[in-house]
This record gives sequence, structure tokens and C-alpha cells, in this order.
Amino acid sequence: MMTTLFEFMSIDHDRLDDLFEEFNKLAKSDMGKAKSLFDNFRAGLQRHIIWEEDILFPIFERATGMHETGPTAVMRMEHGQIKNILAAIHEKVLAGESDGIDGLGTQLLGVLGPHNVKEENILYPAIDDLTNEQEKKQAIERMTELPSENFA
Repeated sequence: MMTTLFEFMSIDHDRLDDLFEEFNKLAKSDMGKAKSLFDNFRAGLQRHIIWEEDILFPIFERATGMHETGPTAVMRMEHGQIKNILAAIHEKVLAGESDGIDGLGTQLLGVLGPHNVKEENILYPAIDDLTNEQEKKQAIERMTELPSENFA
């Protein structure tokens, strides 16, 4: 059993990074396989964002009183950028077009990379510090109960 939210969320970041990397490798040569990887990546990333916005961020905001400002406000704004780029890649994948996917992928990683670093270096450790073992366990249980199929 995982004991920290940092660990749980970092493992999911790594899993999503691996899926996106595999998608990028296949996008030019085998769009059929690439589409399946992208679908898994997209659903997983959307679920990950919901975990943060609906479960983790409220914990931080309640404990710190920071709602409209602070790290969660920045993360939500970046989530919006991530969702827009994700939608643009999804359109190309649905159309079977590999043209432009590289540029969009670079754009996505340009936002997602620094975003994940901020979460892992600042936000997740802060939420771990602000919660006891029971609260961490409850948050992880709530996150694992969300089926990824809802986000495909």
C-alpha cells in the first residue's frame, strides 16, 4: 500500500509519460496502434486531472485558504492549456493524420513537463504534509475508485 500522495501521483505521471512516449514513436508508422496508446494516455491524463482538481486541490485549498491564488490556481490554468493541446492531438489521431502531431506533442510536453515538476516538487509534498495517514488513504481510495473508462 502506498503511503504518500506524492508516490501515488508520481507513479501515474511516469505511467502517462511512458504511454505518450510510445504513442509518439508509433504515430508516424502505425496510426492504428498509436491511436490505442493515445486513447489510453488521453483517458489517463483526463482522470489524473480530475483526481487533482476534485480530490487533491480541495485538500490543499481548505488547509491553506488559497483558492483563487497560489499553486492550485496555476495548476488549473495549466490544466486548461493541457486539455486544449490534448484535444488538438485527439482530432488529428481521429482523422488518422500524423502531420502536425510532432509539433503538438512538443507543445504538450512543454507545458506538461514543467507542470509535473511543480506538482512533484511543491504541491504533492505540501498536500502530504497537510494530511494525516487516514486522509491520504481516503484520497487514494477515492482516486482509485474512479474508473478510467469514463474519460475515454
